[in-house]
Amino acid sequence: MTAYQGTTPPIRLDSSVQLMLGKHLLTCFPHEACGLLLGTAAAGGMLISNYVPMSNVAPDPLHAFVPDPREWVKGLYSEPAPIGLFHSHPSSPPWPSAADVQGLSSLGPQFKVYLIGSPGKDNPELPVLNGFIIDRQRGTDGSLSQQLLHTQLYALLK
Repeated sequence: MTAYQGTTPPIRLDSSVQLMLGKHLLTCFPHEACGLLLGTAAAGGMLISNYVPMSNVAPDPLHAFVPDPREWVKGLYSEPAPIGLFHSHPSSPPWPSAADVQGLSSLGPQFKVYLIGSPGKDNPELPVLNGFIIDRQRGTDGSLSQQLLHTQLYALLK
């Protein structure tokens, strides 16, 4: 269970991860790209230190993503541990769709970060990324509600 009081923690990306995300997004275009975000979660925010790109095996990869199950299982045992998911919206802004929010229920509690990327509107070669924290709250009746909270996204310079 997570309850953020006030502002959500920021997400920090190693500069190499930002480059990997952009490259994967553009390589998969016009299909959706997807992969695992590896790193650490701390009180001061999330640090994404690596990215594991995955094949999208969705029946309609232009409008959906399904990570290859073999790659997914292998990725779950990566070091550092996966703490998030990335996927792209090739033809729409990088904001959660209804399907994105609905899919949160399939992610385990170790997933705390959700990144969405899109080709740049003015320049497709410059992808736009938005970062979200996965907020999970258990109701008094035991039901679990999940939402994506937009947060600051920083690329760390080396």
